[in-house]
Amino acid sequence: MGQDEKTEEQLTNELKVLRRRISEPELREQYESAQQYLTLLYNVSDVIYSLSPDGIITSLNPAFEKVTGLSCREWIGKSFAQIIHPDDLPLAIEKFLLALRGEPSPKFELRTASASGNYLTGEFTTTPQMQDGRVAKILGIVRDITEHKQMAEKLKSLSLYDDLTGLYNRRGFLPMAEKFLSLANRQKKDVLLIYLDLNDLKIINDTHGHAEGDQALIDIAQILKETFRVTDILARMSGDEFAVIPLGATKNDITKVTERLQKNLDAHNAAKPRNYMLSVSCGISYYDTENPCSVDALISRADRMMYEQKKLRRKS
Repeated sequence: MGQDEKTEEQLTNELKVLRRRISEPELREQYESAQQYLTLLYNVSDVIYSLSPDGIITSLNPAFEKVTGLSCREWIGKSFAQIIHPDDLPLAIEKFLLALRGEPSPKFELRTASASGNYLTGEFTTTPQMQDGRVAKILGIVRDITEHKQMAEKLKSLSLYDDLTGLYNRRGFLPMAEKFLSLANRQKKDVLLIYLDLNDLKIINDTHGHAEGDQALIDIAQILKETFRVTDILARMSGDEFAVIPLGATKNDITKVTERLQKNLDAHNAAKPRNYMLSVSCGISYYDTENPCSVDALISRADRMMYEQKKLRRKS
């Protein structure tokens, strides 16, 4: 028998030793930890991925297919940049370069491709894995927050718009008006603000009911949409008060604008005869870039003029 050959008895004894080692508590604990890790990897709802130092996707857990509808097999081996929305690529590259320097990045948002053709929004974290003082790979976790973001955007939108008319509410109007004034200052152009009040809303509510009053407000909002452009700011500021900032309009345009508004009011009253006529009182103020003022001051001036017109209407 050669020197390196082993008897059956020797081989059997070595096998017994190996079995005993596997049953030792330390190895058993390592085995159980590995099993737990694999269970987590395959059942977690978050996407877990790894990248090579040159940005190639080297692994993806099954959640990737569940979340995106894309195939793990097809995407492993591709550059991570291919799945990122082009507008978000600068941030993705910035975080990747940080990871290459050994710096983790907790919680940043990127949009990623999906099988539907729409982009999903993911909350990313990245953790560099070091070996011999260098980054061997980058591990990342992605949580799908698409529905959360959509809901947040919807709630934000609802907080800026009037439920009844679909126009901006006061909260939505004020920052938009501020932007207009900033633009006017840069371009040295004046701004026109029209403040309107639906006449006799209380009488409409008391005589015909609040549902008819709501319809009157909806009709006024529609008339404003027909009178002004989509680029103009239209808002329902309170119960029966509306505000308009026509983009680019000047003092020379006010007669033309008010005549167009009255024409549309008359057309609406003729087309939809009721037991009352829709009418508005208007106040107008101007933002002079040589003598700037706040949005609130601009509204106050127009509001005072509107009530002066309303008083004259009641006397006539």
